[in-house]
Order: sequence, then C-alpha cells, then structure tokens
Amino acid sequence: MTMPSSCPFNIQVVSLPPQNVNGFSWGPPIRPMNDPCLGSIAVDPTNDQAWYVGGLNGLYMTKDGGQSWTHPISGSVGAILLVPGSPELVYVGVDSRLYLSRDEGKNWALLHTFDHPVRSVLVGMQHLLIGLGWATHAQTSGIFSSNLGGGLWDFHSFGQGQTGLIVWTLARDLQDGTLYAGTEIFDHPQPYHPPFFRSTDGGVTWTNVAGTLPWHVIASAVRPDGYVYALTEGAGLFGSPDKGVTWEPPANVVGPTVSLLMHPKKPTHLFGGRQKVGTLSGGVFLSGNAGSSFQPIGLHGTTVAGLSINGPGTRLYAVAYSSGIYVSAIPAGA
Repeated sequence: MTMPSSCPFNIQVVSLPPQNVNGFSWGPPIRPMNDPCLGSIAVDPTNDQAWYVGGLNGLYMTKDGGQSWTHPISGSVGAILLVPGSPELVYVGVDSRLYLSRDEGKNWALLHTFDHPVRSVLVGMQHLLIGLGWATHAQTSGIFSSNLGGGLWDFHSFGQGQTGLIVWTLARDLQDGTLYAGTEIFDHPQPYHPPFFRSTDGGVTWTNVAGTLPWHVIASAVRPDGYVYALTEGAGLFGSPDKGVTWEPPANVVGPTVSLLMHPKKPTHLFGGRQKVGTLSGGVFLSGNAGSSFQPIGLHGTTVAGLSINGPGTRLYAVAYSSGIYVSAIPAGA
C-alpha cells in the first residue's frame, strides 16, 4: 500500500530519526506494508523475530523482525494477547470479532462475534475473559468468559446501573487470581467517576473499587506481590497495595498516559507511553522505582500506544501511532 500522509483523527505521519536517549537507542520506524496507523504489538517471548502488530487496518505479522510482513486479518484491531505454551495461543480482537491462532499465525479461527468492539483480552485459570466497548446505556455492561477455545460463552454483568462502559484493560493477580477491569464511560456523564472493578470469583461478580481514582483507567498491571497499577488517561499512574481499597496517587505526574508495560523479570520497572495531544509531547518513559518517578527514554513527538518486550527482557518494542514500530535494546542498568 502507498503510505498515507496522515492517519485517522487527522494525525500527521512523522518519521523520527535514529536517536539515543538515556541509554536507549532507537532505529528508524518500521511500517508493515507502509502502514503507520498502528496501535498494539505482541512479541513472541520464544522468538524475537515473530511479532503480531495491530492497527486500524488490521493485523500484521512478521517472522523476520520486521523485514517482511503478512496481513492475515483486516479491520480495526482492538486487542492482542499472546499466551506462551504448547501450543502458543494468540488472540486478536478485530472490530467485534475475536480470532485465535494455535499455530503461530499460520491459521486463524473466528471464535465469536460480539455486539460491540473487543477492547481487552485476558486468560485466567484455563478460561478466557473478554472486555468490550459499549456505546449505549440500553444494555448492562460486563465481561464475557469462555474456555480457552471459545467454545462456551457466559456473560457476567458488572452490576445494576453499570452501562455504557468501555473495558480498556483487564489484569490478573497471579497469587490468588483476583481480577481487575478498568473502564471508561463512553459519553462521560457529569459528574464523571468511571468505575474500576475487582473480582475475587473469576469474573462472575464484580465490585467497584475506583475510590479516589480521578479518571478512567486505560491500562493496568499487577505485581507478583499483589500491588495493583492503574494508569489513568491523563492523571498519571496510581497504585494500590490493598487490592483497590486505597489508592496511592502518582508522586510525579510526568510520565505515561496511554500505555503501560511491567518488566516481566523486574516488576518494579515500568515502561509507559504518552499521548501527543495538546501540551503533551508524547514519547516513551521508564520508571525504575515502581512508578514513583519516570524518565524519558525517547520517541518524543509521537503517541506511543503499544509496548512489548522480548522473552529475555533485553529489547523493548514501541508502537507509535501515525509513525511506526521502534525497537531498542534495554540497557543493562535499566
């Protein structure tokens, strides 16, 4: 395809030159089939050369580190989840459709078509959880669950009055299985206090633990010790040591606003992406102290919408909307 000059929402395409920032060395942008309108990425932890990249035009795959690409699914990708194992499972939400590949992307099975776009995917204890993007108050919002193959679907409501929710993020505590769901209310009714949910029974019932969170949560993660991270879109990264009973506000609001990645081998090390909008200049950030402070590590001038890391934890992959994919080695001291 011919590379566009802009992406939807009238965002001009930019090409950042190779750069070195605080030990991170970023090369030129990589664009699948000349498409810069990208938003998510998952890198195979067993193979640095295998990437799954999502954008407004569909799913792209590379098996040679971005040199060549295939385009197996068209549509707007809302979520990608790669589950290591034998077989490796790759789930992709495209518009309202959910796909699964069990053979590293050679074949894709359509598991289910929902009534609303797929926004988040999570695998728990041998079950699959799906969060959607509701744009109506005529239905109660909730979570869909199934076995890993999508063979039997159940709907679990968030509760009476919980409507119009975009479920941007799902996270799980690996210690005890507690689940978390961050949501945005699609039409931002006033006063605006979007819920952040917790479930202790595998997603069957949910409790709103938003508490003092001042805005909607767009990304979340749970450390091995149970500490919960909740990234709000604009108000910074909040944390909870007690499963959402109380929330600790960010010590430094300068940092990520749109994407969050916890280092799998160093859980107190966080990477985050910031939007380029208004007075925000975009870029990718690193915290080495559990989110107390962040430092810029590059890609200033772009919205870093998606992040991934390789299996050994030595390379960082950043998807910059309206620009492309950038890759850097992670410095030994980071």
